[in-house]
Amino acid sequence: MSTQFITNEKDKKTAVIIPINEYEDLLHQHHLDLELTDDYKAMIDSMIKEEENGKAKYTSFQNIKNRFSEK
Repeated sequence: MSTQFITNEKDKKTAVIIPINEYEDLLHQHHLDLELTDDYKAMIDSMIKEEENGKAKYTSFQNIKNRFSEK
């Protein structure tokens, strides 16, 4: 499947349909391009230190999501 464009009555492109593998590649690249917040970096650093000291406590994705949704 190739890329397809949706146009309006004036032939202006208003939407695009792309193959799912291209969409997933775009999402992955976007994720890699995001800058990490200082809070997130601090949390990761803390988790790495706890793991190195044998005191790692793991949490669910939902707990992490909730933590950053509070702000």
